[in-house]
Amino acid sequence: MNVRAVEPSEVDTVVDVLSEAFHDDPVSVWVFPGDGRRAVALPIFYRAVVRGALAMGGHVDVAGDLSAAVVWTPSGAEGEPDGDALAGLADDELGRLGALVDVMVKCGPGGEYHHAQFIGVRKSLQRQGIGARLLRHGLDRYGTEPAYLEASTAESAKLYRRLGFRDHGPAFAVEGGPPMWPLWRDP
Repeated sequence: MNVRAVEPSEVDTVVDVLSEAFHDDPVSVWVFPGDGRRAVALPIFYRAVVRGALAMGGHVDVAGDLSAAVVWTPSGAEGEPDGDALAGLADDELGRLGALVDVMVKCGPGGEYHHAQFIGVRKSLQRQGIGARLLRHGLDRYGTEPAYLEASTAESAKLYRRLGFRDHGPAFAVEGGPPMWPLWRDP
């Protein structure tokens, strides 16, 4: 499988891939309740995330056929995209998103690392190792630098542990929200 950096003309496809991959994710369901509303809100959110990551000096790696993507940001670049980038999201969605970002920053590590914010694969291609190959590509690129991510399901946390990540504290959640598992990987 060929892994490469996203081209600017491919951002819309990456947004579509991430929106599809995370449509039924517990965190997405909590932040953006309702299938119809989530179908509208996720593209707004992921467009802001992808553009923000690239603007901050992060990386967006894609499978050569654009069936999968991973968004990487440098440490200290985490946070909610600016309000203009999220125009179109409802106030309650922005409130849940803000609360989530706050707890993620509070539970996250200090120091220098690379944050794998989102790893998404088209639903029809999931469970074939594509996401793991994308993640390995980024880990190889960063070499001797540590990596961090939050798993949104216990199942995905198991995958990341197989790739050398270890627990970085207990699972955490926003009040009323689903748990997330913080994971750290030393090179």
